[in-house]
Amino acid sequence: MASSRKIVAVFGATGRQGGSVARSLLKNGQFEVLCVTRNSLSPRAQELQALGARVVQGDGSDRTRMCEILKGTWGAFINNGYTNSPEVRSGRYDLDFGNQALVSAAAAGVKHVVFSSQPSAEDLSNGKIRTPILDIKAYGEKWGRECPQFVTFTPVMASWYLEDFLMPNFCEGFGGFPWTEDEQGYLTFKSPLIGGNERVPWISVEDDFGDLVHGIFLNPLRWNKRTVQAAADIVSFSDIVATFVSVTRRKARFIPLTCSEFPDLDREEMKESRDVFAFYQSRNGEVFGNGITETNTAAELKRLAGIAKGAKGKMGLTTCREWFEKHFSK
Repeated sequence: MASSRKIVAVFGATGRQGGSVARSLLKNGQFEVLCVTRNSLSPRAQELQALGARVVQGDGSDRTRMCEILKGTWGAFINNGYTNSPEVRSGRYDLDFGNQALVSAAAAGVKHVVFSSQPSAEDLSNGKIRTPILDIKAYGEKWGRECPQFVTFTPVMASWYLEDFLMPNFCEGFGGFPWTEDEQGYLTFKSPLIGGNERVPWISVEDDFGDLVHGIFLNPLRWNKRTVQAAADIVSFSDIVATFVSVTRRKARFIPLTCSEFPDLDREEMKESRDVFAFYQSRNGEVFGNGITETNTAAELKRLAGIAKGAKGKMGLTTCREWFEKHFSK
């Protein structure tokens, strides 16, 4: 007898977003999780397999192979991860891994897609600001919204990852906070402001992101073509440092920079970050491009996923304070 479970393919399942989605869906017997990865023998892929996922190896650029893998799949979560190649950076966004995966999903007959997206800086600034790291995802979203093969298509836009604070190399570009003290003994967070009332959205990808996507798949028609802000807490850069100080009693501070003062460290992604901040500032702090930053939608999706998992685990979204208490309190 054929299984009545709905098969959901997760692209980028060994990454932060995809891994969180796979782990959440695996806690709901309604779904069969198909993890698509370039290396099915990696430790993260093996961990997902041990949890009950079906892990398959495939390259998103190989459309024939992708169609074979996706045959009979009900839904798919796709995160492109940004193919940082000269061709893609020059504007060939159709060659990006995630955008090719979208085309394969449509060709294979996948009906319901949740796509990790971002606003188009180029479109919303009338061409004044071009940031491939955002625009690539926006290209895929536009393609997915217009694709007649998809019954539903839902863009979900991630906030600032709290997990980035666990990456010393990433933190180096922002002054070293919360790892490296400066010459005055402070853990200093340096960054341009985002503009407006400095309503910076944050999310613990591990704790919450997967549940939001899970909630969408529970009733995809309800969320069809509605941009979902994956925001769990809204805290300014200054206040997130103050929260860290309150939790850890460490000496820390925030120093705002202009976009031109933001260091690039000879890294392409840091140079591009300057343009991302310029885009945010041009929209008066509106990060997602679809309205005021809010957490109510994410809270409802989190609640629905919690119920579907049998109310196992935390039902509410993780605040910045709770996250710092989990990872930095002694």
